[in-house]
Amino acid sequence: MIDSLLAKAVDNGVAAGFHAMAAHRGEIVYSGGAGTRDGAAPWTEDTIAWLASMTKPIVAVAALQLVERGLIGLDTPTDDVLPELAAAQVLEGYDGDVPRLRPVRTPVTLRMLLSHTAGAGYAFLSADLARYQRENGIPTSLECKRASIVDSPLVYEPGTDTGYGTGLEWVGLAIARLTGRDLATHLREAVFDPLGMTDTAFGVVDRSRLATVRAKTPEGLVTVPFELPAEPEFFSGGGGLYGTPRDYLKFLRMLGETADGVRLLAPSTLTAARRSQSPVFGWLASANPATSHDIDLLPGTPVSWSLLGMRNEERTPQDRPIGTVAWAGGANCYFWVDPDGATAGVLFTQLVPFADPEVIALFAGIEQAVRA
Repeated sequence: MIDSLLAKAVDNGVAAGFHAMAAHRGEIVYSGGAGTRDGAAPWTEDTIAWLASMTKPIVAVAALQLVERGLIGLDTPTDDVLPELAAAQVLEGYDGDVPRLRPVRTPVTLRMLLSHTAGAGYAFLSADLARYQRENGIPTSLECKRASIVDSPLVYEPGTDTGYGTGLEWVGLAIARLTGRDLATHLREAVFDPLGMTDTAFGVVDRSRLATVRAKTPEGLVTVPFELPAEPEFFSGGGGLYGTPRDYLKFLRMLGETADGVRLLAPSTLTAARRSQSPVFGWLASANPATSHDIDLLPGTPVSWSLLGMRNEERTPQDRPIGTVAWAGGANCYFWVDPDGATAGVLFTQLVPFADPEVIALFAGIEQAVRA
């Protein structure tokens, strides 16, 4: 069933290739692909892809480990650790050519940063923020420079709304400062090594297995020369990792407390982290169609943010339980993991713009087949 779904998607030009994996009660129940990763070699479970925002749950787990160690509180202001964030301004819009900026009034907490309620935004979701960054020469998050977050204003007052943004970039910076080592080293020792995620890193560990990024255009699929900086100035906690379907499923099994006995967080911490932490919303409107479609991963289903990713607040047509954690990456990689760890799955491809409706529909079909 899943084999045919993947093959049909490739035949229909949805993407050049895919690989999907799923687990049930800790056991892998599906691993298969269709199409090619680079025009010649097939997609496999050890194909390396840009994880983009699927970096975020990994960084969230590392931050929650520090909470368990007492190095930071979820609800303690982060002013001492992130003084630049405490000094941030809120961009309320423009009066003609003049940006309306005011000082932030509410201290930002780790809980806000993890749950996308801190006011941090993305330019592809905010025309005002895109304009401000462009007019002030602020680098994009893809350039992996600290200035991309430090010099950008917030887009709403912390704790008053929800959206989607660079909160996990700030969390990555906080982890480095709290531990005294760079984020790449910390994630390797605290997350990747314990779970055996040997192919996940800030950078490509084996270029011979790297998937090509393609863009979907009116003329068809076009190769996009894309790679994050090999020696980044700033390790992007919001989107800087590369990894494989196999590695990411190991991580998801840990979130479901079934990763071959390896626990990175206490069960009570995981339970609390899965709870809703934000206002409920339905979808996110794109301000840059070249980067992303409108983001509607579960059409018709209300969702909110947990501390680990998006969660659905109603049961879905594919029978996803309420409170399942899920999210995605900018090159159309997707995942889900049930609240009790009963099932988990990933769908990998390398395609832009993000939130492609046909890939989202394919992912829903795969999940439905796994749950059947």
